[in-house]
Amino acid sequence: MLAQALKLPEGPGKAVTAKVCGTCHGAELMIGRQESREVWGAIVGDMVQRGAKGTEDEFYDVVDYLSAYFSPTSPVTKINVNQASSQDLQTTLNLPVKQADAIVQQRKDKGEFKSIEELQKVPGIDAKKIEANKKRLAF
Repeated sequence: MLAQALKLPEGPGKAVTAKVCGTCHGAELMIGRQESREVWGAIVGDMVQRGAKGTEDEFYDVVDYLSAYFSPTSPVTKINVNQASSQDLQTTLNLPVKQADAIVQQRKDKGEFKSIEELQKVPGIDAKKIEANKKRLAF
């Protein structure tokens, strides 16, 4: 199950996107990506070719929604490192399994993180990758 941090943003097209895309995968495939309308259109087109079910209007609504909330100009969706699962951290921050697991284990052992500096001190963590993703982090 996805952590609360990975729910789709509220807005026009959310329900259609959840319905059309959610039968095969969850929000983890969208969260953390920021693509142009053209790229989202190609991704949705690929999903249609793979058997995604929906009407033509619904597919247009999905592309509109993704373009509005997951584009290079849209606000970045943040992930709360104190609530996220290992899978959510892997997907949203593009972390390897070992690093995401280490964050979850450190949180269990020592309590919630209060800053990026604390997160960067987790043994085995690539501090540069955390720094590169700092705009996506919430504590």
